[in-house]
Amino acid sequence: MNKSDISELKKRFKKTKVTASRLAGCYVAGEEREIKTYINDTFLNLEDEEMFKYLEIMKKTMSGTLGKNMLELPFTTKEELEGNCYKSLVALRDSELKSEQMLEAFYRSVIDTYDYPGNYLILLVYDAYDVPKQTQDGQLLDESEEVFKYILCAICPVELTEPRLSYFEDRNVIANRVRDWLVEAPMNGFVFPAFTDRSADVHNLLYYVKNTDEMHHELIETVLGCTSKEPYDKQKKTLYNIVDSVINDVPEYETFAVVRNINDTLVEMVEEKEADEPVLLDCKGLKEVFRESGIKDEHLYAVEDAFKACVSDGNLDARGLVEKSMKLKTDTVTVQVKPENADIIEVRVIDGRKCLVIPMDVDIEVNGVMRRVREELENAAENADKEQ
Repeated sequence: MNKSDISELKKRFKKTKVTASRLAGCYVAGEEREIKTYINDTFLNLEDEEMFKYLEIMKKTMSGTLGKNMLELPFTTKEELEGNCYKSLVALRDSELKSEQMLEAFYRSVIDTYDYPGNYLILLVYDAYDVPKQTQDGQLLDESEEVFKYILCAICPVELTEPRLSYFEDRNVIANRVRDWLVEAPMNGFVFPAFTDRSADVHNLLYYVKNTDEMHHELIETVLGCTSKEPYDKQKKTLYNIVDSVINDVPEYETFAVVRNINDTLVEMVEEKEADEPVLLDCKGLKEVFRESGIKDEHLYAVEDAFKACVSDGNLDARGLVEKSMKLKTDTVTVQVKPENADIIEVRVIDGRKCLVIPMDVDIEVNGVMRRVREELENAAENADKEQ
C-alpha cells in the first residue's frame, strides 16, 4: 500500500462517506483478562456523537508514517495454504462480523496472546467499499471497478482518568470528580486485506503501531499469522550498529565521511525507483552499498557478520534508511545539516586537535539574531592586512 491507497481508504471513515455496516468488539479488564462487555451493532444505527468517536479511532488506525507506524505485512505461502490464522481472518471478513462464534474465537486469540498489562478495548469494523474507476489524471468516476470488502481492527487502551476537582452545575459546587475509564487512541490495529493499487491484496495486511517500541510481535505472528517487519526507525538503528561494527576498529575511516557517503548512495538507489516502492537490501546488497561508499573489500567481511547478527527478517529497506538531515553531536554541541550540503563540513587537525570545520562566509542566525558574518570577515581581513 502507498500513501494514496491509505488516504483513499481513510476517507471512508468520514460521517458523510462512511459505508461501514457493522461494529463489534469487547472490553477486556483486569489481570484475569476478563471480558466485561461486548459491542455488536449496525454501525449506522449509532448516535452521531458516538459514531464520530468510533470514526476517529478507526482513522487513527491508518495514521502516522508509512514504514514506521503503518507496515504492510505479508503472509507466507504456507500460512495462506495451511494456516489457521489466515483462514480465520478470511472467514471473519466473509461473515461481515455477524457470526458471534467467529468473533468470540478472534477475541480469545487476541486475549490469550496480546501482552498488555492494562485494560483495553478490541474494536472491529466491517466495510464494503465500492471502488470507483479512476482516470489517468486521478479523477474518480461513478463507475465501479470492484467492491473491496475488508475488516479494520483497533486495540485501544482504557485508562482511568486522573483525580481532579470539577464543577458540578446541579449542586453549584467545586468537588472531587468521579474517576472514569476512558477509551484512548489505538495502540495497535490492522486492515485486512491490504488495499494495494486500489484493489484487494489478500497476500498482505496493513498493520498499525502507535509506538514502535511496542510492536507486539506476538500479535503479528501468533494471531495474524504474518511475517514481522521492523519499522524504519528500528532499521536505521540496525544500520548504525552495522556501520559501527565495520569502522570502529579501523582508524583510517572518518566516521562523518563514511556515514555521509552511505546516505548519498542510499539516496541514489531510492531515486532510481518509483515512489513508495520498497528498495530491499539483503546482505549482498548492503555490502555493495558499503563498497560504493568507500569501504575497502578487506573490511566487507565485517558487514556480513554484523548483518547476520542484527537483521532478523533477511533484508533492510533503503527507503527507510535515508536520513533527511545529518546530525553531529557532542556532549555540548549539536550540528545539523541537510545531506545535500553535508560536504561543506570538513574534518581537519588544527593545533594537534581534530576539529569540524564549517565555512562561515555567509550571514548566520544565532537564536533569531542575524549577524552579518560576511562583512565581519571582510573587516577582519582588512584589519589583518593593515597590521601586516
